[in-house]
Amino acid sequence: MRILILLGFVLSFFVCAAQDENNFWYFGQNAGLDFSTSPPTPLNNGSLDTSEGCSTISDNLGNLLFYSDGITVWNRNHIPMPNGFNLSGNSSDAQTPIIAKVLGTNSSFYLITKYSFGGFFYSIINMELDNGLGDIVANRKEIMFTNFGEERITLVTNSNEDGYWIVIYHDGEYRSFQASGGSINNNPVFSILPSTSVGLIAEIGQLKASPDGTKLINTEYFSTPQEVFLTDFNNSTGVVSNPIQLFVGSAYPHVYGAEFSPDSNFIYLAANSIYSSNSCTPGLTNQREIFQFNIHGMQGWNSNPIALGSGNMANGGRGSLQLGPDGKIYCARNCKQWLGVINNPTISGTGAGYVDDGIALASGTFGKIGLQSTVAQNYSDSFNTVQGNILWDSNGNGCSPTEIPFTNTFITMTSAGFDSYSITNNNGDYTSLMPNGQFTLTPNPETPSYWNFSPSNVFVDFPTQASPFTQDFCVTANGVNEDLEVIVVPLEQARPGFDTDYKVVVKNKGNVTSSGSVTLDFEEDFMTLLSTNPNAGNTPSNQLSWSFSNLQPFQMEEYEFTMTLNTPTATVNPLNGGDILTFTGTVTGTGTDAMPADNVMVFDQTVVNSYDPNDKTCLEGETIDPADVGEYVHYMIRFENTGTASAVNIVVKDEIDLAQFDITTLIPLGGSHDYYTRIREGNVVEFIHEDINLDFNDATNDGYVLFKIKTLNTLVAGDTFDNTAEIFFDFNFPIITNTETVTVMSTASVGESTDSSIKVYPNPAKSFTNLSASNSLESVTIMDINGRTLSQTNFTGNSTDQRVSLENLSSGIYFVTIQSDLGQKVEKLMVE
Repeated sequence: MRILILLGFVLSFFVCAAQDENNFWYFGQNAGLDFSTSPPTPLNNGSLDTSEGCSTISDNLGNLLFYSDGITVWNRNHIPMPNGFNLSGNSSDAQTPIIAKVLGTNSSFYLITKYSFGGFFYSIINMELDNGLGDIVANRKEIMFTNFGEERITLVTNSNEDGYWIVIYHDGEYRSFQASGGSINNNPVFSILPSTSVGLIAEIGQLKASPDGTKLINTEYFSTPQEVFLTDFNNSTGVVSNPIQLFVGSAYPHVYGAEFSPDSNFIYLAANSIYSSNSCTPGLTNQREIFQFNIHGMQGWNSNPIALGSGNMANGGRGSLQLGPDGKIYCARNCKQWLGVINNPTISGTGAGYVDDGIALASGTFGKIGLQSTVAQNYSDSFNTVQGNILWDSNGNGCSPTEIPFTNTFITMTSAGFDSYSITNNNGDYTSLMPNGQFTLTPNPETPSYWNFSPSNVFVDFPTQASPFTQDFCVTANGVNEDLEVIVVPLEQARPGFDTDYKVVVKNKGNVTSSGSVTLDFEEDFMTLLSTNPNAGNTPSNQLSWSFSNLQPFQMEEYEFTMTLNTPTATVNPLNGGDILTFTGTVTGTGTDAMPADNVMVFDQTVVNSYDPNDKTCLEGETIDPADVGEYVHYMIRFENTGTASAVNIVVKDEIDLAQFDITTLIPLGGSHDYYTRIREGNVVEFIHEDINLDFNDATNDGYVLFKIKTLNTLVAGDTFDNTAEIFFDFNFPIITNTETVTVMSTASVGESTDSSIKVYPNPAKSFTNLSASNSLESVTIMDINGRTLSQTNFTGNSTDQRVSLENLSSGIYFVTIQSDLGQKVEKLMVE
């Protein structure tokens, strides 16, 4: 199954995980929908065939777990669970079964069913059973918690968000049962309202809770005139109160389906002109209409609904209304190969946009009267879709679909109350969900001075402007800017005596096509070159070199190499755990680089004797200099499938600490497999790998993602910033990586001078380097990157110029401390 891609790409942070858990629907005659795309993808792989009752649950990433018609429970492979047969449900129950997670757990779920002749039961399903496919716990199957009521039932998350209220209605009486910790208390809270608050004949109808959990709507299909009531609900006490009757008019007296808008401001009712059964032929004269009520409207709102225009539809039949995880309301169409859709349910009037054939179902499947039964969820606000595409007009003749996509570009949607983000994918597409309000959409590339965006930003006002709102951006180059970046990537941990894989990545960040070369310097005393791909030059012997040509903007070239590391028992240059290996990557273009600071990257790798194959590494090392605060740091997250079967989908989740990092600077830099990036809740970054089928054999079972992000410029010496990732392999619990902690630490005050006249040249150097100053030079000390003193030379006389031999030093990075009679200066020296 696919990982959730709500509305095609990304969830904004307003949407809680509960929407992800409703990512799949199975209903009707083998019909199904997958809400990971927009519009949802029709499915025909379901085993369920039911007139009304059905419920499906996914995990919090949107992966299908199981579904039921109240009689049978099917696992994600569409096979009945071993203990999932012969339950007490009935396919004509309007609102059972209902599936809900046992809050506070990751693997336990309630399954609520109703016996045909009255009485409600619950079973507990544990997803750790049957090798992770789930099963009903043997001694927790079909536990009756009440023999009260008929088919109208709804679940509402309680005010503590640690359990649910299960509200059941019958003959003017509401009973609210508390469910928490995997049990349902059979001593309910009673709310007895006047019998007119849906009359005594109450066999068919629906009870729905508002997404914010404060109201209930109750319909009764038989009665004429219609009996539809809105009530208040207290999700702290379970009390139902203050009934208000709603009227749709005499032409449509039979009201069945009911639903609230995502923002809980509107009520929608599906009403019919005549009563009809579950038959596929309810009569050519039976017509249906969808009505909208504005709860916060003017006086008399409850008897002045707006018809959305489905009337005069012959053979309409009755059907459920159900709010989808995409914020749209779906309308069951009995025996039809489509569903009706209310596209913009937070907009007043016909702008809500009802379309009767709004979503086609898969061939060979049909809708029936019922749709998914779910827990009332807080959608936090109304849903509006913002989407678009960003392309680079490379030839200056305007943007066409064949232009180069502007990839991995940050999009901010800013308002007075919050910021929301998207990142363009490999096609240059972006999508986000927004509540009602006024927003400014602005593209934020890494190097904004290189580009001209048309338009530069866009103002959006919901609901004045219709959803979905589409805004494309066309980008042209601003001047000529060559800008290359090099990154040294360890594909494995360094273990003494083992072959270890590495990669050098060159990225074109500029706005012109570039050619050039890249070199990789390594410590040949501690390792032996085994292979390169593509073939590299190896002169001098401690350096690899490759050339590249015609590298387009946004493109990356990757160069792999494998080293055999020395053993701890080597007679010369043994390698032990805790030692540091230094690799230096350098990229050189044919022109003048606009940002030379990232043309060189020094990667220090700590040698280990054992390691966790799922880990996180900051490529800058365990410390950064205070001068580098506010600049990019690179993170690599590695994952390895150590199971016994291929991993179809993998999600790497990284929660960014906004007190340490600037989330708007995050840039994905590729990885071992194709993925896309989404940001939700303002700081939760997910790198989503779909259908990669990662093998479980040692040679092919690993992968990684790479990204960079800037630290906040408020960090000071002594501060630390840390980061931990979670790795989800299909339906399993996450593997949590190490916490990678980096300290802001001055390395012998590098770059800070008390004698600013001191110069070190050439740098990089080979066999020697020169020192000069305006004052007499007294001494020079050379240290390696671990702080070990390698040599110290004292000078006599009053010379202001000295030459220092480097012949005994291997290639690498060193720190040189020069003392004059005025003060000292510390410089970083690269020896080639």
